[in-house]
Amino acid sequence: MFEAIGAQTTTNLVVEHLRHIRAGIDDLRLEVRDIKVRLGRIETSLAQTQVHLAEHSIRFDRVDARLDKIEVRLGLVKA
Repeated sequence: MFEAIGAQTTTNLVVEHLRHIRAGIDDLRLEVRDIKVRLGRIETSLAQTQVHLAEHSIRFDRVDARLDKIEVRLGLVKA
């Protein structure tokens, strides 16, 4: 009888530890899911920023070309 009680106690202890480990894993899954969502938002924001920078670069190039034309017309630089 003593062995049966010891085996049952050991089994219960193992099951309790497994439940605790599973609960920890479930918590980690939720945290990883949240991190993935947040990372996706950061990636989207970074991509949008890169697009805006490219658009500004194009605009600056156009302004630079127009400024060059103005300087030539005013005789500020040699043509």
